[in-house]
Amino acid sequence: MLRILVWLSGSIALLAAAAVVLAFQAVEDTPLVTSGTAPAPAALMRAKAILRKNDPRKLARDERREIAISGPDLDALVALAARRGLQAETHMDLRQGGAELRYSAQLPRNPLGRYLNVNAQLGAGADGLRFEQVRIGRVPVPPALFQAALTRYLQHTQFAPDLALLARSIDRISVTPAGVRVAYTWQPELLDSARALAIDPARRDGLADAQRRLVARIDSLGARPTAPLAAVLGPLLQEAGERASPTERSTAYRNILLVTAAQLSGHDIALLIPEARQWPRPHPITLTLRGREDLAQHFTVSAALAAWAGEPLANAIGLDKEVSDSRGGSGFSFVDLAADRAGTRLGQLAVRDPERLSAAVSAGLRDTSLLPPIDGLPESMMADEFQRRFGGVDAPAYKRMADEVERRVAALALFR
Repeated sequence: MLRILVWLSGSIALLAAAAVVLAFQAVEDTPLVTSGTAPAPAALMRAKAILRKNDPRKLARDERREIAISGPDLDALVALAARRGLQAETHMDLRQGGAELRYSAQLPRNPLGRYLNVNAQLGAGADGLRFEQVRIGRVPVPPALFQAALTRYLQHTQFAPDLALLARSIDRISVTPAGVRVAYTWQPELLDSARALAIDPARRDGLADAQRRLVARIDSLGARPTAPLAAVLGPLLQEAGERASPTERSTAYRNILLVTAAQLSGHDIALLIPEARQWPRPHPITLTLRGREDLAQHFTVSAALAAWAGEPLANAIGLDKEVSDSRGGSGFSFVDLAADRAGTRLGQLAVRDPERLSAAVSAGLRDTSLLPPIDGLPESMMADEFQRRFGGVDAPAYKRMADEVERRVAALALFR
């Protein structure tokens, strides 16, 4: 019996030592993937074109469709999703019949290392994507074991029914170095599950409360047809900050920014939350920023995007909008871009430093607090004039003017 106990003790010690060694080998001090940049405006435009072509609201049950996504666009979208949803960085390289996926997540402070790095080789087969090789840090992991563990984990999360439905809807995945083609059969339940995952019940309740407060604030202004944005947004943010606990203040600010952006942009929040069709609506009113309705729209939409989707996405979408306008809309406008940047900074402040925003709104907000002076900033430039004067968004002349916009925004007391 003593020998057995000695053997068991030795075995346990060896296993513990092996686990420690593996942990040191699996966690590293440097990331496999470094922080990426924002998606290029052109990639966003292509992504929007794909979404328009495959608008789920226009698809019939069991309708068959195919989506083609280029390699760079897929890499940008996967990286954006990982950054937003997992607080991690990814990079994907496509090859014939498969892809290499690299993943880095920063870990809490610990004695083992700062980053969890995963390098995986994926193959596309008749049954979908499968892992062919996996390495966690410096430790090779059997692909079948990794896939089984991942499947097991996902089966015990809230995403399990949705992933199962998604798997049943995908008919074929083909991968080449140029891009990915996905053939699928549309199931309307996918849209419902996407909505549910995007806005959980607690967030829906918070947004419903924010909508009620928006309506009450606008109604308190009386029947006037216009009002400064600050006269609505300032009191709403102040009230939200005062009612919320310090840990919930950021969420309260995000809710206010989203319902305000939906109101100004004319986009119905019921697209995300069907029951929002029953929420109260404010009487018609035009909110302005420095006397202009379009600047109030640019500001609030960028603020909501930055608060809910992150600053890089908000910046890229703002630039994409101006490039699109130069090709047939209202024209490229550095004034609009200033409103985009100022709104983005407010959304960033609401998430990253809600205490500072709370102090600022308590002191009172005016239009001049939200947007710097816009005199001298060129606007309403069609594509040929924009190209002639600034040479495109990568040219030195454009960068100098963009730096001037950034300098003016940074000079606002709210963002110093």
